[in-house]
Amino acid sequence: MMIPLILILAASASAGGATDCPVRFTDVAPAAGLAFTHDRGRTSAHRMAETMGSGLAWLDYDNDGWMDLYVVQGGPFPPPAGGSPRAQDRLFHNNRDGTFTDVTAKAGLHDVAYGMGAYAADWDNDGWVDLLVTNWGGVILYRNNGDGTFTDVTARSGLGDVKGFVTAAAWGDVDGDGRLDLFLGRYVDDRNEDRLFCGDAAKNERDYCPPMMYPGSPVSLFHNGNDGAFHDVTRAAGLGEAEGRVLGAVFADLDLDGRIDLYVANDETINFLFHNIGGGRFEDISVVSGTGFDPQGNPQGGMGTDAQDLDGDGLPDLVVANFENETNELYRNRGSGVFEDVSIASGFGPPAVNLVGFGLNLVDLDGDGALDAFVANGHTFERPKRQGVPYAQRNLLLWNDGSGRFQERPCGAAFEKPHVGRGSAVADYDNDGDLDIAVSNSGGPLQLLRNDGGKARWAGVQLVGRKSNRQGIGARLVAETPAGRKRTRLVVAGNSYLSSSDPRVVFGLGDENAIARLTIYWPSGIVQTVQSLAAGKYHRIEETEAPAAKP
Repeated sequence: MMIPLILILAASASAGGATDCPVRFTDVAPAAGLAFTHDRGRTSAHRMAETMGSGLAWLDYDNDGWMDLYVVQGGPFPPPAGGSPRAQDRLFHNNRDGTFTDVTAKAGLHDVAYGMGAYAADWDNDGWVDLLVTNWGGVILYRNNGDGTFTDVTARSGLGDVKGFVTAAAWGDVDGDGRLDLFLGRYVDDRNEDRLFCGDAAKNERDYCPPMMYPGSPVSLFHNGNDGAFHDVTRAAGLGEAEGRVLGAVFADLDLDGRIDLYVANDETINFLFHNIGGGRFEDISVVSGTGFDPQGNPQGGMGTDAQDLDGDGLPDLVVANFENETNELYRNRGSGVFEDVSIASGFGPPAVNLVGFGLNLVDLDGDGALDAFVANGHTFERPKRQGVPYAQRNLLLWNDGSGRFQERPCGAAFEKPHVGRGSAVADYDNDGDLDIAVSNSGGPLQLLRNDGGKARWAGVQLVGRKSNRQGIGARLVAETPAGRKRTRLVVAGNSYLSSSDPRVVFGLGDENAIARLTIYWPSGIVQTVQSLAAGKYHRIEETEAPAAKP
């Protein structure tokens, strides 16, 4: 009886159509100079990697206050030894006038492997944001030289030996030493893929095999040793037995104890929730937390994931984008490491039941203070098995009423044209206070969905850590408006599907004109309060040596 109920709710949730939209979006990628088309390397062999698409990362690599964009390329598959020019990733510099310039060669970036994800963070705390790229076969770590160029430091960083089908990554200070550590997830073990046949054997027509036909792969956790190198602490941290098909990961302090936890979205494998118990160690609470399965106890086709407070209670909730015939999941945080699946009751999940979700971002798109959701959709099979389910699919906008209940409204022509959506990342690329969305489409053109915002006011925050890591990754911010409304935001580096977003925090203020009081819970344990932040601008806030908070 569950599926008919879901289908009824899906039809109801979509009934709002494109009318009554709080804001509208326009795809401005071509006009902005973002000339990029993803090459998925399609072959008659139908290899799993061809279905994956890739991600992207927003980063201000030259510290001019404007977000630039790094986009990951696929290329021919299997990739030739030494890579291929077809697989060259691209860095686009923000010209501050709504346009971008390709500066890949000028910046010294040379990743020509078959690409997966991109994750920007200042891992060496020198004030210049660096970049990690995950690839089929390994990773590349670029260090920002501070002069507009990057240096490949993969070999000397200790990451040169990373192998496998590397997909999702996330940055976070696991042990509270002020340095960003690194989680790496892998997808399937496809080394014996040539022995598999899926499709019509009688006609000798191959098709893509489902992920459950492949073994899973181990995860990795690397500690930042402050010596220019990362050290594998997977087993010591309690993650040595974890094996999945990882496509999404996010670090977040889910129980507000001052230590970041780790949530991992897996494809047709139980999702992982690792609770940080201190000392750089984790305990697996995937089952007891209620976040590992759907309500019937089944693993789902997890892709992108994110963590933020959706209902205004101050506790971070978890979301996961899933495969078709499944709802996207919303796990509401009930405290003490317990979550409730409210995917259907909240309206968050049903609109996705006939779609395949990948990129997923929680973001206040209309400036009313409540976090909405964007989902990039697209099938993995060129000929989907279910009738009426297409390969190219429309993306979703889910609008939050402020209490954690959602309704779908497409809002603009950009949401009418279908694509094979994969990675998505959010940034205020034009510094106007409303948040825009970049989307990487498998085998298709890059999109930049400009938010042609409404009348809501806003205030932005850029953190500068001192005792904490330089960007304040892992911080929790609580803003209180003059009218007494409270809004909680987390600073993360790595979320959605294979992507990372603008690290700045934008608070939508509705019709109010200021943040009366901002409390920052830094990763170091320091609690800092700032009074009276005016609307309509970004505020640069440096960490002070205030007393550390008790959990």
